[in-house]
Amino acid sequence: MTINLISDTVTQPTAAMREAMFGAQVGDDVFRQDPTVNALEAKAAALFGKAAALYCPSGTMTNQIAIKCHTQPLDEVICDESSHIYQYETGGYSFHSGVAINLLSGTNGKISAAQLAAAIKPRYDWLPISRLVVIENTCNKGGGS
Repeated sequence: MTINLISDTVTQPTAAMREAMFGAQVGDDVFRQDPTVNALEAKAAALFGKAAALYCPSGTMTNQIAIKCHTQPLDEVICDESSHIYQYETGGYSFHSGVAINLLSGTNGKISAAQLAAAIKPRYDWLPISRLVVIENTCNKGGGS
């Protein structure tokens, strides 16, 4: 059996998975009435020892929530030039969080500690604050490295 992990967009559910989806109890998640989502969030929270968890239907949504949680408008996010947030999320970091981006040229999506240290800006009123570093594991434009 070959398992393709290049992207979540190439996966296909098995017949058993489709049957489970078809037979799943559903409810309105906005009102916390979906038992399947509630059970998934409770299981994830327990696995990680947290009080709660949040199900996000896409990696892009998860990335944008994380950026918003860790930054303020006018901050700067540092990442590799081949990162998913830069290449595939249509400027969501700027639209949703009002942050600038500082692109580094790494190797297969990997940036070095020296590159990172050099990229962090000094604190001046006219420069964005280097607030967040985004490191992907794995980097799909880096060939999954």
